Amino acid sequence: MRLFFLSVFLFSVIACNAPQPDAAANEQPAAPTEKTPAPAVAPVTTGPLLPSISNEFMKMLWENTTYVDYTFYTLPMSMSFDNQPAIQNVLGHLEARPVALPSTCKPTGRAFFQKDGEELGVAEFYLHTDCRCFVFLKDGKPAHSNRIKDQGLEFYQNSIRQAVKQTQQKAQ
Repeated sequence: MRLFFLSVFLFSVIACNAPQPDAAANEQPAAPTEKTPAPAVAPVTTGPLLPSISNEFMKMLWENTTYVDYTFYTLPMSMSFDNQPAIQNVLGHLEARPVALPSTCKPTGRAFFQKDGEELGVAEFYLHTDCRCFVFLKDGKPAHSNRIKDQGLEFYQNSIRQAVKQTQQKAQ
């Protein structure tokens, strides 16, 4: 019974957060090597605007991260990646555009970027249509934000769906 309610809750969250198509969905992730120009579209301005992570920090994560671990605050699951193509795919879901989060947005969970067990960076992630981003922390406080592309939001939603499906299959 509890599994049923969890499934209904997860599917309603996923359904409410279906991604909207945009031109960025067709982009392929590439290693950041040059400064990305600011997008023509203005960022959301309903909360404090944190700057985007630097190209140097993104490049460092891109080249050095050997493990990414995701913990979810309200879901009974976690995810991790330990191979470079998967990690670079995850990083490729981030735009250079910073995000100003409305105060009503609540983080979905936390991501830990590591190299051989050493912490390289920590970010809270938001997987909601109206607030979807990674907020990188410095000394435990929000320091930088990067919007998640539509294809990234879809990737995370599909991952959650698969986890729910696996949980349901194990419960049977």
